[in-house]
Amino acid sequence: MNISKQFITLIKRTAILVTVIICSEALAQPEEKPIAIMLGEHGPAGCQLLGRVTGTSHDGKTEADNTPYLNRLIDARNNLRNETRKLGGNTVHIKYANNSGKYEVPSGNKEIVFIGNAYHCE
Repeated sequence: MNISKQFITLIKRTAILVTVIICSEALAQPEEKPIAIMLGEHGPAGCQLLGRVTGTSHDGKTEADNTPYLNRLIDARNNLRNETRKLGGNTVHIKYANNSGKYEVPSGNKEIVFIGNAYHCE
């Protein structure tokens, strides 16, 4: 079996091109910085208040939800972080939490709600 030099050169160039495309895609993705979540009576000291944010376990969902409790909790926290990020914040102080979705009550509301204030802290 004899592979021509032109074919080998074509394979090498294709591999280089694919590598460049993959690297440029990875570099083009903005790095998401973590959002700190705080609980307690007082918000963070020395930070700029950006506004009120809400995160729920049902954002964008309209059908009956049989999602496990842990997944609903993670969804609510992620939605709270996303709202904080939209305002340019890096910290959220939870002021109110409705966590009744932990209990499986027939025909009861399983929604988890977090309401808080978004801050930008240095």
